[in-house]
Amino acid sequence: MLVCEGPSDEWFLPVLLQRATHQLCLEHFPGGVDVGDVRVLAVDHQRPDDIARAVARESGAYDVLLYHHDGFPQRTAAAKVDEVRRAIVEAGSTELFVPVVPVVETEAWVLADPDALARVLSVPVARVRELLPRQPKQVEQQADPKELLRLVMRSLVRRHRRARPDGDSMERYFSELAEIIDLDRLRDVPAFADWWKSMAEALIRLGFRYG
Repeated sequence: MLVCEGPSDEWFLPVLLQRATHQLCLEHFPGGVDVGDVRVLAVDHQRPDDIARAVARESGAYDVLLYHHDGFPQRTAAAKVDEVRRAIVEAGSTELFVPVVPVVETEAWVLADPDALARVLSVPVARVRELLPRQPKQVEQQADPKELLRLVMRSLVRRHRRARPDGDSMERYFSELAEIIDLDRLRDVPAFADWWKSMAEALIRLGFRYG
């Protein structure tokens, strides 16, 4: 189950994290793990008490709570993650808690794979690569990943193809990006690598044997 920040995160993260968990299990848990769809819990991600109550109502329906909070400012983000973790424990939840904390925000993970972005936008991949960092780990050095994504949209989509009749909002592409983004490239992004490690540890605590 997933608690996340906003609409674009709801399009992107559930699909991405389900894919990533499935890949993690294939690589490291040879006994087999049944990975269900990641369901979004409709609750304000900034209100720990509300989250704790919502989680309590779902007790037994999931094994791991994925809590997303953008990682900037770092101190504020870390404090909120700890606050939510404490609230859930104090409410009596026994399900495992795994933070999902992109640096600076979720859009940084989208920028890690220019090939996937070019494919979804139907624009030349060479032009996308010109605008994005060369290495996946460099996406976390972008001060405003969301604005860089808007730049790609403004400078390439309108230039290289006609706009979609239903509009060219980036949110419309997030779920498709989540389906095809290269997980190996994402694992070179430190914040995603941290999530991967934490998720593996959670699966071990659930009793699955790491092989």
